[in-house]
Amino acid sequence: MKKIVAGIIFLVGFLIAVSPGLCKTKQIVPNGGFELKKTDTLPEDWLTKTYRGTSAEFAFNDVEKHSGSYSYMIKINPPGGSVLFYPEKKFTNIKPGKKYQLSVWIKAKGMGYSPNFIAPAIRVNYKPKRLSPVPTVDLMLEMKGESEWKNLTLTTIAPPNAKQITLDFLLTKGTVWLDDVEITEVK
Repeated sequence: MKKIVAGIIFLVGFLIAVSPGLCKTKQIVPNGGFELKKTDTLPEDWLTKTYRGTSAEFAFNDVEKHSGSYSYMIKINPPGGSVLFYPEKKFTNIKPGKKYQLSVWIKAKGMGYSPNFIAPAIRVNYKPKRLSPVPTVDLMLEMKGESEWKNLTLTTIAPPNAKQITLDFLLTKGTVWLDDVEITEVK
């Protein structure tokens, strides 16, 4: 009887120790915590693009951060405009028909529409076939009245022929801090 009880205790302990590792899914966004720098103003594995004469500042921030050493700050100068922030590499290690979840920590100040009435948003989609409508996090809606860090999530299902996931941050006005960007497969 003692051997059975000892065996059960050992098995339960083993399962408790091993189960977190078995349940974790692989995070597919490289440098989502913005800890690695490509330049003084650009994270490794990420790109920025400004449109229509938009004036913007890009920086690592070691004060306003959710975790780690830095967050990434994008400040769009008045009167606003359009800035695209996105991963440099394609996320091709996905499985068609599987569920994927985006998670991002964000803090914003003075966020608003651009002079061209473009709304700030986070967009997730797939290639070659895109989902329509495009799965989007409306940042004006989600960050309204928020002044602290907020975790935003979006869950999508990869279409049958999906070969990659795309991720875009479209920012238009104010200052935004981003941290801990993750895309994981959800069971």
